[in-house]
Amino acid sequence: MSSVQDSVIEVFVSRFDIDKDAISPTATFDDLGLDSLSQLELATAVKKRLGVEISDEELSEISVVADLVSLVEEKGVNVR
Repeated sequence: MSSVQDSVIEVFVSRFDIDKDAISPTATFDDLGLDSLSQLELATAVKKRLGVEISDEELSEISVVADLVSLVEEKGVNVR
């Protein structure tokens, strides 16, 4: 697992109280119980934790954890 992936998973765990073992790269946002409002909260939490801004358009194009990790990596995040 990459440090970015670990950080993204930590966002799911801390913000939505999802069991870390339930979060796999292929898990969809639906699998994790995130509706459209929760996905907006996810984008805000990622921005707070990792300093990466995800637009509504970008968010609408992704639906699995691995896609979110890839997007964050593409934006060149420095994991803290």
